[in-house]
Amino acid sequence: MMRLPPHRRPVSERTLLLVGGLILLFGNAASAQQDAAVLDQIEISAERADGPVNGYVARQSSTASMTGTPILETPQSVSVVGRQELDDRQVQTTTEALQYVPGVFASTSAVSRRFDYFSIRGFDATLSGMLLDGLRSTTAQSYVRYQPYGMERAEVLRGPTSFLYGPTSLGGAVNMISKRPTRETRREIGIQTGSYDRKQLQFDLSGPLNDDEKLFYRLVGVGRLSDTQFDYVPDDTAYVAPSFTWAPDDLTSLTVLASYTHDVFGPPRPYLPIQGTLLPNPNGELPWNTYLDGSDLHNSNTQANLGYEFDHAFDERWSFHSAARYTRNELTTQTLSGMGLASDMRTLNRTAYQFGIVGDILSTDNHATVDWGTGEIEGTSVFGVSYRHTKEDYYLDYGRAPSVDIYNPTYGTGFYAGTPFTRTKQTGNELGLYTENTVTLMDRLVLDLAGRQDWAWVDTDDLLTNTSANQDDNAFTYRAGLSYLTPFGIAPYASYTTSFLPVLGTNFYGEPYKPTTGEQVEIGVKYEPETFDALFTAAWFHLAQNDVLTADPNNPLNTIQTGQVTSRGVELSASVNVTEAFRLVANYTYLDQEVTESTDPVALGNRPTGEPEHMASVWADYELVTGPLRGFGFGAGLRYIGSSYADTANTITVPDTTLVDAALRYDFGKQFPDLDGLQLSVNATNLFDEHYYTSCSARSCSEGYDRSIIGTLSYRW
Repeated sequence: MMRLPPHRRPVSERTLLLVGGLILLFGNAASAQQDAAVLDQIEISAERADGPVNGYVARQSSTASMTGTPILETPQSVSVVGRQELDDRQVQTTTEALQYVPGVFASTSAVSRRFDYFSIRGFDATLSGMLLDGLRSTTAQSYVRYQPYGMERAEVLRGPTSFLYGPTSLGGAVNMISKRPTRETRREIGIQTGSYDRKQLQFDLSGPLNDDEKLFYRLVGVGRLSDTQFDYVPDDTAYVAPSFTWAPDDLTSLTVLASYTHDVFGPPRPYLPIQGTLLPNPNGELPWNTYLDGSDLHNSNTQANLGYEFDHAFDERWSFHSAARYTRNELTTQTLSGMGLASDMRTLNRTAYQFGIVGDILSTDNHATVDWGTGEIEGTSVFGVSYRHTKEDYYLDYGRAPSVDIYNPTYGTGFYAGTPFTRTKQTGNELGLYTENTVTLMDRLVLDLAGRQDWAWVDTDDLLTNTSANQDDNAFTYRAGLSYLTPFGIAPYASYTTSFLPVLGTNFYGEPYKPTTGEQVEIGVKYEPETFDALFTAAWFHLAQNDVLTADPNNPLNTIQTGQVTSRGVELSASVNVTEAFRLVANYTYLDQEVTESTDPVALGNRPTGEPEHMASVWADYELVTGPLRGFGFGAGLRYIGSSYADTANTITVPDTTLVDAALRYDFGKQFPDLDGLQLSVNATNLFDEHYYTSCSARSCSEGYDRSIIGTLSYRW
């Protein structure tokens, strides 16, 4: 069979009016195209790796393999959150998208919404483990935040991913897959309101632009003005993402993807003392949602993306894929940062900081794919090259700031940070050569062999001291895996994978750090029943991260690399489309982490801080399809986050928590044909308003999200 190409604040009411105008403009254009063209029926015979998911059960993943290997045959754990689940739960952030994924601890605090913080299998993946359409758009300090409404699916590959994507987190990677233009006309507009005076307008328009249906478009947008559970902390955004696809024939396609996002939020991780929150304070307990940073601070991030994806099939065996994206991130942050409590245990000393980051990233990936073999042995091989260039300008200024009474905070005292502290310019280049090979023997035994050689060069100029530091690292990483496909849908597997990630900076003596490396052994089983639509997985894993930074026992000002952290655990997951109207996901994670090598005797043998030992979740959604109540839908979810430790000695415990989410919706068209396409939904997260901490250190704590209720009225036509 021939292979087809794979396919307030600065944000004001003016933004919402602009969004509305774009809806009318593109909506009318799409309507005219629909009237002018008769669309052919399209029969979807299989799920595309970057396309819609059938309910809650995905069969393909573009993240876990470049050879088109189905999830069942992939010898590594992968989860896919599709558009249906994102809509049912009305996901607003990447953090929310990951809350029902095994092995992932989504640790974004309620007050710090700059980015989505998360760890996978116990290892932080916020910076180096975030991908968009298979490409990474971060620098050493410029993080990203992607808009879930603009995504078709969120994929999580757990365990090392360097063998495909170069320098990345040992724990795994999250790959957000953008919505793409569609041949059929689709139009949706929605308004949201809810907790904290939320006002949001969103739209999604797609369809052909010409009569022969060789050129089609998509335009997605979100405009939001919202407060949060904290005074002086906004949650505003403006997002627009146009894309176009040109497909002159069935063998060739070119898609141009662009997006612009401007987010306005609060200061970075405001200081909330652990004394008075998790630990006692002689002055009493602090009120929930205490905010100790400043008012009238400017904190925003602007991100622009422009890229393309080109696919061409030469014949039945050979195809070619090329993708590239340019990203610019601009972050500005102001904070009155807490430095510690005075002896009276109520006066918080503070320092004013202002910093800015401008990051420019060019990422590209190109690979050829060939299908080979016949009969007893068949295979698919990929040969590729990737390149990433980054440039980052960073400054940090500081100044004196008044102290604050944590039990009676006052605001509006002004902000000044005029003393330069840091000025750096950093450029980086990463080059990778890779291959992946999937070989199937007798339709039962699937061998996966992938290898990649990476080179990374980083130059850092200190503009205050006129000094420079250079790092030159390289590594070979790989995955070797084996799966066996039984006749009854069960696929046991085993794999060994390795990772590589440069550690930027130098020690006290000016010596550059070595890259941190890691390895994982994973053994598991996957099951796709023949009698109903579901995917069940069970995995045991053992990861070890080497050359972890640790304290120098001979010099308190120095940091050395003699540490090792191991992570062992079990993950269980189920994704089931019980019927077309009844869907559910359920997961459980057991994580046993240990600091196995360290120069710090207090940390040695203990668990790293901030990582729960147990996590579990279940979400179910059901819609009534018959009777007088047909059109009503109900959803409910339960999330359990186990206890963790706040200190390296493991003497301060962060309590566990259980959170309940719920959803209710009504499809008017099921009862009233004239209102076809109109839907009202109400979603609640943390329904019972449980107070909990996302994480704590030995000095401070971060509070979790209070109950939030969002109502959405949407219309599709």
